[in-house]
Amino acid sequence: MNHKIYPLAYKLSPKQTCTLYYLGFPASWKAALLNIARKTNPKFKDEYGLPTNALKKLVDSWMEGIIALAPLKKDSHDERWLTSCYEYSEENLRALCGIIMTWVKATYVTSSRVNPIAKKLAKEFCDTMNWEELAAVRSMDEVCLTLEDGTVCEAAYQAIPLLAINRLLGKEIPLSGQTLHLCYAAKNQLISNPIADMKSRHQYSFVFDFSVQTTPPERKALLLCQMSIRRWIPDNRNKERPPFLTNAVNAHIKISEDKYCQVPIVYGYTAKQPVWKEQDKECYNIWGYAQLPSAEAVVKNPAAYTKKILLPYKNGMAGFVASKIGVGVSVVDKASLYQSVSALLGDMICEQPEAERVMLRGQKLKKYNSPQEYEDSEDFRNWVSRCTETDQITFELYGLWKDASQQRLLKQIETKIKQDFGDEKDISGLKVQYVCKEVGDLADSMPDDKLQTQITRCGEIAGLLGDTDGVTACIFVLPGQENYVVGDPKSVLRNAFAKTGRVVQFVTPEEDASQNKIENAVYDLYRQLGVVTLLDPERDQPDLAHTPCVGMHLCTQVQGISNKARFLPLYITVDLMEGRVQVHCDAFSKRTVSYREACLEMAQLFWKSDLEQRCVAASRTPAKQKLIELKNRYNTPENGVLVLVQSDGNTRAVWGGISDKEIGGYEKVKAYCPTQINVGMPQNPYLLSLANSGVRIIRIRSNQEVPDYFTGLSAKASDENLQRSSASGIFKYEDVYWGIHTKPNDMRYTQSLKESKINYPTHPFAEKDMIELYPLQLQPEDDAASWIFYTNALRDLPIQYNQSTVLPLPLHLAKGLEEYLFKI
Repeated sequence: MNHKIYPLAYKLSPKQTCTLYYLGFPASWKAALLNIARKTNPKFKDEYGLPTNALKKLVDSWMEGIIALAPLKKDSHDERWLTSCYEYSEENLRALCGIIMTWVKATYVTSSRVNPIAKKLAKEFCDTMNWEELAAVRSMDEVCLTLEDGTVCEAAYQAIPLLAINRLLGKEIPLSGQTLHLCYAAKNQLISNPIADMKSRHQYSFVFDFSVQTTPPERKALLLCQMSIRRWIPDNRNKERPPFLTNAVNAHIKISEDKYCQVPIVYGYTAKQPVWKEQDKECYNIWGYAQLPSAEAVVKNPAAYTKKILLPYKNGMAGFVASKIGVGVSVVDKASLYQSVSALLGDMICEQPEAERVMLRGQKLKKYNSPQEYEDSEDFRNWVSRCTETDQITFELYGLWKDASQQRLLKQIETKIKQDFGDEKDISGLKVQYVCKEVGDLADSMPDDKLQTQITRCGEIAGLLGDTDGVTACIFVLPGQENYVVGDPKSVLRNAFAKTGRVVQFVTPEEDASQNKIENAVYDLYRQLGVVTLLDPERDQPDLAHTPCVGMHLCTQVQGISNKARFLPLYITVDLMEGRVQVHCDAFSKRTVSYREACLEMAQLFWKSDLEQRCVAASRTPAKQKLIELKNRYNTPENGVLVLVQSDGNTRAVWGGISDKEIGGYEKVKAYCPTQINVGMPQNPYLLSLANSGVRIIRIRSNQEVPDYFTGLSAKASDENLQRSSASGIFKYEDVYWGIHTKPNDMRYTQSLKESKINYPTHPFAEKDMIELYPLQLQPEDDAASWIFYTNALRDLPIQYNQSTVLPLPLHLAKGLEEYLFKI
């Protein structure tokens, strides 16, 4: 077992400087645009300012070297509206003026929501725009990006990735006998020139994404280099007509030997064919690049355009030839590419970071891997009864029972459930009933995806099903999404089943479904019932297994029948020893419910006319309310509770105190024991002392803010065979912990340690996800490692997976509830 891992990240050399160039936004332009915004929306609020998020995306996509674009508000100071690493040339200013004009037209001219007065004013504004007005307010400044203590200034988060890209652009790096030429693909992203598989001739590129991230509590910075494979669409199956595009395809257009730009191809519902996305097409034309062919022609015959235009391939893209290239970058390649990039970055970086393995025995949670491992099926029935808080469950199995293959699949599922629960006895504490249901036309596609069509169909299905009073769990055989050009009924079906009191698990029909697929479907249905793990009560468990754990989760963009809510916080409390899961959400009709009831409540949110008000009320200082409640309930260190929160941009918007910046300012009596933490909103901080209470908080990051990693050479390695060793467990890097679960016995993982994508392009490669665990709040007598190991062990418990999950059990369960939100 390897005792060290190496993050795909670089420590930054101190005292790096950079000249930043600033551009002011003309005051007359802002006044005119604010006037147009007020004419467009009578409820326009000055504190929110102009809707510049779309403009920022265009500027980031079509202007190189941009570091920051500041909001434009009534009282904002706009002398440094735009910040760049590059000086503003006349060509750049003309292009920027054109991009702003494109944004104004899309927001206030072509939009159907804009009234005629605002549209007229916007047209007049565009007619009077002059790039020289932009050029009038320019300034520059010399900035120190990296400091002696390992921290960076605010501008460095965007400037350093750009400076790194500049060092690498156009360079060549070796990999297993092949030379990779590095090209610009997007902001902070490079791709290699396309590489062809010798046998299939299918193409792929290596992708390098750069970002600066910090680790708590001192906010020391690392330059992350995330690597991935981008596969290119080989061809279209039918040259006579283009495939129907359900999602945008970001066409990569080669404009020089070292640069690609991206213009999305979308389905044009007016033209009834694929078209270039209008705003990006306009920005492409602003720069005077070669004229684009028709999007329909490119999609219809991608192979004819591969020298100049590449289309990214994703699994399941209907109508296109499936790429034979395997996903993932092998550990062998990560290590080699890391060293090559390191050499090219030169004096930008210093020593290589590494993390040491932390050892702690006796922390594994003991569980059954399947219901068949119970000595007596009555024990499983009793456990399910405890978890679901019921003495009777009805399983309904929906499908085309007259179809031989579907009948065989449904019978296999029914057999599996019956094996789990065993024969029913008079003394059985849980009664189980099985009902076979003919699916009829329930799985038919709808005529379109319009909101009213979905609402009507949902009501029809709910009427056909009828309400159920008892606990009812359903299996539904439903064709995959690729079988529905429009009108996929899956979301509508789930909501209709929930409206009638049923949880439902969908299964795609297969001729010979594997036992693994059947088990996963059944176990996921058990999870929806609230049977989330099979802890073994007969064996000794770690002491912390008796500690309840609470996961704070934030749903975003929650759709309602008449409005949409930005945030919806909810809390999942898991008592492992009791098998109980409770969900608390202030927007539910009943605020604290079982996990099964929470599935039904999530579906019901769509139908609430006051959804937005409910979610706004629930989002007011959610961390403060919950943590005060927990502090009062668990008021001594011995009476403990573990709170888990995933830190990302959304969660930090409702709990500012979990950011690296906030953590760096906390006073501590010892490591991980702050005297107070901020549990308020970013604009409304609230300091709360949790010292000497039973509350512990672990902050988790599992997104692009956490580096990928590679391992050291294996004992079997030689000059000809650069095999890497396997690594799992808890690793400590300075004050943060990184958790990696055991590698499964799967060729994707074992081959990744031995092979290069260059030599085996069709092999898929994988590596276990690494998550960051930081003890935000412990108590003075705590052993930090014990709480970290307990948190990491919670990733190995979910019933429906034989591998570990990315997130610990409470957060994993919270994420699972989102499938019941009605997505339009």
